[in-house]
Amino acid sequence: MARNVYGFSMKNALLIGCGNTRGEKIILGCQDAGYKVTNIGQTESKLEKVNNIKVKWKELDITSLHKILYKIDHSIDFIFFNQNSSSLAATNFSKTIDTLDLWGLTKDWTQSYWLSCQMPFVVINTLENRLVKDCTIGWMLSSYIDKDKAGVMDHPDYSGYKFTNYLIMKNFDKKYNTFGINPEFESTDKIQTLITKICNGKDKCNGKIF
Repeated sequence: MARNVYGFSMKNALLIGCGNTRGEKIILGCQDAGYKVTNIGQTESKLEKVNNIKVKWKELDITSLHKILYKIDHSIDFIFFNQNSSSLAATNFSKTIDTLDLWGLTKDWTQSYWLSCQMPFVVINTLENRLVKDCTIGWMLSSYIDKDKAGVMDHPDYSGYKFTNYLIMKNFDKKYNTFGINPEFESTDKIQTLITKICNGKDKCNGKIF
């Protein structure tokens, strides 16, 4: 296991979809806590000391995901899911859709559901024997898990995915330390600080939404 400059064993974070601007705050939060970071995503992080595993979301299926996860040979202390996918819009329900377009939309919808909801479930279960006993697992959620939130129906699949993520998070809390983030922060710097505190054990999770 890798050791930091102080001689202590480094902990490992596996992040999904954290190559973007907001995702970089999650990476920095982990690094501030002394974690070694691996990021799986279509966008590679430009930050230093990040092990990027590049994928194409549209081509990522359960077999290719398994091959990627199989190569991870170290223990994992922290996982965070930040990937997003959405295929439906309100106009899909009001306009006529040609047959081929309907098939294409449905195929995209299936892939979006896999990436958003099923993939995290597969990742956690596939890596089960590499997760430390007190592993912490987080999801980027949304205020759209509230059915009364303005705009919740504009992207029905996205809103549904986020609520499903919430339920998956709550169920996995029976076995791991889980949490969700509602990203309506005034500044992404608050996300970085929050992640550092969680990684350092200063904020207890227990299925909590921050």
